[in-house]
Amino acid sequence: MTEAALYRPDGDGYSATEITAGGWSAQAQSGGAVLALLGHVLDDVATLTPMSLTRLTADLVRPAPIGVPLRVHHSIVREGKKIQVVELTATSDGIEVARARALRVRNADLRGIDGIPVSTTDDDPAARLPPRDSLPNMIDSDGPAEFLRSGVEFRRTHPTRHEVNGLWCRLLVPVVAGEPVRATSRATLPMDLVNLIGVGSFGRGVTAINADVSAHVLRPPVGEWIGLVGDTRFGHQVGHGVSAATMSDDDGVFGLTSTSQVVDVASPDR
Repeated sequence: MTEAALYRPDGDGYSATEITAGGWSAQAQSGGAVLALLGHVLDDVATLTPMSLTRLTADLVRPAPIGVPLRVHHSIVREGKKIQVVELTATSDGIEVARARALRVRNADLRGIDGIPVSTTDDDPAARLPPRDSLPNMIDSDGPAEFLRSGVEFRRTHPTRHEVNGLWCRLLVPVVAGEPVRATSRATLPMDLVNLIGVGSFGRGVTAINADVSAHVLRPPVGEWIGLVGDTRFGHQVGHGVSAATMSDDDGVFGLTSTSQVVDVASPDR
């Protein structure tokens, strides 16, 4: 039996399986799947000293089609023992579909050292989320994209029933078939899931598609489950939206993520 996975190795690229299908088209990959693949590739880029991801900015330039191999190229923009900057570009049939810039910072255990600054808060917004098992699993629904049914377990709060806008998620399959899930993929996968956090259904013909992700990461996440808590705001006068959230694991907040949306209304005149 063939192992379920988001991608399968394909020559010098990766072929997306149907599990990656996103919410905008059954023929296009979810942004979360693409970001997980970028994280997978990033972990193969060597560093001069032990480092981990601290910032990722990604532009989702155009839909990444399913069935055409994705090729991910990287270049090191800045190499050092304390920081490294890597640019990643994903192409499909020679056409760019996503580009990202990753900042990695050296790792050093500073616990127990006198004079080290402390956080201004240890508040964990995910502690206010309902228990995971009390929220509906999207696999039991007909509407969500395949990625939210088979690629990740996705449980979110309901705008009218809960006092907090958030979700729980965990990866259900390997990012690349035959390879273990990389730590960076666990950090990049949920970054795109902040899109439209807390927003219910739209009116007919209304879309709000995100074209980017910007995130900061304190440390690699631990465990399988990740909780996102945040809000979405719209500037109707310009047709823009922004979603932002904290990302938490069982040890607390490990990062922040945000997306921007192009809000549009279909009409015969447009």
